[in-house]
Amino acid sequence: MTAAEFEEFVVELLRSVEHVNLDFTVASHETVQGADGDYDIDATVRYEFLGMEFLVLVEAKHHRHPIKRELVQVLHQKLTSVGAQKALMVSSAPYQSGAVNFAKAHGIALLTITEGRYTFETKSADGHPALTREEAREYFGLPTFTAHLYTSGESPGVTRVQAVRPGEPAALQEWLCKDVSQ
Repeated sequence: MTAAEFEEFVVELLRSVEHVNLDFTVASHETVQGADGDYDIDATVRYEFLGMEFLVLVEAKHHRHPIKRELVQVLHQKLTSVGAQKALMVSSAPYQSGAVNFAKAHGIALLTITEGRYTFETKSADGHPALTREEAREYFGLPTFTAHLYTSGESPGVTRVQAVRPGEPAALQEWLCKDVSQ
């Protein structure tokens, strides 16, 4: 997955929630003013729900190595500084356990994006190479890219993992509206 494909998929995924009646907008590389300076945020999601305005900060990390706790801490600091209600980190790499634990403790959602073909494992006695994107789509109907949303579970210490892809944004929609109407 190239950096451009990664960013395009993140925006496509976020925009797939737009059909929900939330007066929903997604912006790329918005400068948001914080108490301690301005921040260039990879993506922002703004929406209105029950007459209240919400701001979600989205940081995209196209990394090869697992995401460390420190990157999630920086996102939390930005969320606090700008007064946003929610934050989401999107990565092409997995998260280290410290990053997951910090995110859960502070209500930050984590999203991992991968190629759809890696959600299905095939083995061959003759050493046939891994499926290409096109083969995975043709043979198994797998999407080019897919995502997994990691949020706090219903009880302490539990992580909830949900599949998310454009056109099927239910998990993202649920997270966006969670705790909003309470």
